[in-house]
Amino acid sequence: MGSGEYRASRGDANARAVAIRFLREHTGQALLLMYLAIAVIARLYDVWFYRRFRVNIFYYSAPQDFFLAPMRNPGTMLSIFVPAVVLIGISWLAGRRKSVRQHTKLNTPQVRLIAGTMLVLLSAAVLTKAFADRRADRVRAGAGRRVSFTRNDGISYSEQPLLLGSTGQFFFLYYAKRRVAEIVPVENTALMTVDLHPKNDPGTAIPTVGGAGSTPRLSP
Repeated sequence: MGSGEYRASRGDANARAVAIRFLREHTGQALLLMYLAIAVIARLYDVWFYRRFRVNIFYYSAPQDFFLAPMRNPGTMLSIFVPAVVLIGISWLAGRRKSVRQHTKLNTPQVRLIAGTMLVLLSAAVLTKAFADRRADRVRAGAGRRVSFTRNDGISYSEQPLLLGSTGQFFFLYYAKRRVAEIVPVENTALMTVDLHPKNDPGTAIPTVGGAGSTPRLSP
């Protein structure tokens, strides 16, 4: 073996073999790494989406919100699944070639696996940003989940807001007519109902009242 060559271990003929062996020998670690990768991509979706409304989601998040991000944004898993399937298909087609690759220190199955993983994550990040921007554009145009929102601090508005999302401690609302986002602590929420009826006017007014014993008032 020359000084510039690296001999792969038996059973690691390609990146797929390395991945399969790692999954078999370190199943728990592999599943944890995959979930962390999905959580990072899902969190990037939150960052890019809320940034369109000038909200820094990190200011209003707790550590558990990071781990729950894939459950709040299950659609982001497609942005990882699609590039991964494409890369696996390319790897499978390349593996059917009869030619034998010469392994060097920078061209080993392990290095190709790491490079492929980084390529999948980069592709997933690009797709996720596109999805976040598309949804933000729709919300800013007045499309989304409208809610009837009742606060226990007596504050009410004449416009029915759109629900952007939530964390463990805050709700994020958007008022399309006024083009403002509002961040409401969960403890200030008495009742929230999702309106499933289509509205002819995106800004249909639904009055809300404060909690028991409070005096409703109109905020400017």
